[in-house]
Amino acid sequence: MAHTTSTASRKQATIVIIGCAVLFVAFGIMVYSRFCTSIGMAGLYNRSAIGVSFVLFGIAMALFTPCVYLQRMHRKHVDSSQLGREMLGIVLGFLCYVVPFFLAMGALASADSTGAFGIALTIAFGAIPFIYRRHRKQHPISYQHTGSAALVAFCGVFALVSLVGGAYSCSEVIDDLNGGWRQETFAFYEFSIDQPSGRGAVLTPTTYEVALYKNGESVKHRRADARLSVNAADWPQVAAVLDEPMAEVRWYPKTRTLVGARGIVGRNHAGDTID
Repeated sequence: MAHTTSTASRKQATIVIIGCAVLFVAFGIMVYSRFCTSIGMAGLYNRSAIGVSFVLFGIAMALFTPCVYLQRMHRKHVDSSQLGREMLGIVLGFLCYVVPFFLAMGALASADSTGAFGIALTIAFGAIPFIYRRHRKQHPISYQHTGSAALVAFCGVFALVSLVGGAYSCSEVIDDLNGGWRQETFAFYEFSIDQPSGRGAVLTPTTYEVALYKNGESVKHRRADARLSVNAADWPQVAAVLDEPMAEVRWYPKTRTLVGARGIVGRNHAGDTID
């Protein structure tokens, strides 16, 4: 039995080491995506870096999930009925505390148009948490297994979300490669700056979200003929081209990647050389 336990522990340790290695690789790719160029064909391939990093994050969490389960739950006696009651209590708590709050706020916000009915709904929804709280005091639930189960569930859900999100991000690059680039002449443009704040600014670059218009009619109807996403480091050379009276632009629509641009009158260009 001791030999079996030791072998199992070594297998878990190996899985954890592999998972950590994959996690560090994913983090490295994500940091790379923070500083790499966003224009040219290189920019298109770099768009997939964030998707690849999320796929690797998902793989790492998928490796950690069974290890967490074995460490936190497998070796302990789990009363399935008790665990079911705890999960039911969590769901009911969400439905009776969180949902009524938002419904009450919505009813209160609509009271100007709905009048007394909106006020009545606000009171009714606001009373639900107090009624449920009184019921729970009379029928308490002891949360013995939920912490471990929640940790395992978190790892599993994180893995699934990362894999799905990363696969979707990579699929956009594949769609652009299969569909090919577009090329048009544009006379007007406008942009907004997407600048992350807080912790997100460490791993997410500041980008310029650009709307391109072929002519004044498109501008009048606020109908963008193309949209681009350009990292702040690449923006000065892109702006120099777009500031010209007319600019020839080649881009991939799904990922909004600028392949190349050149001024019709001047000699400014950005990204790859285009004809």
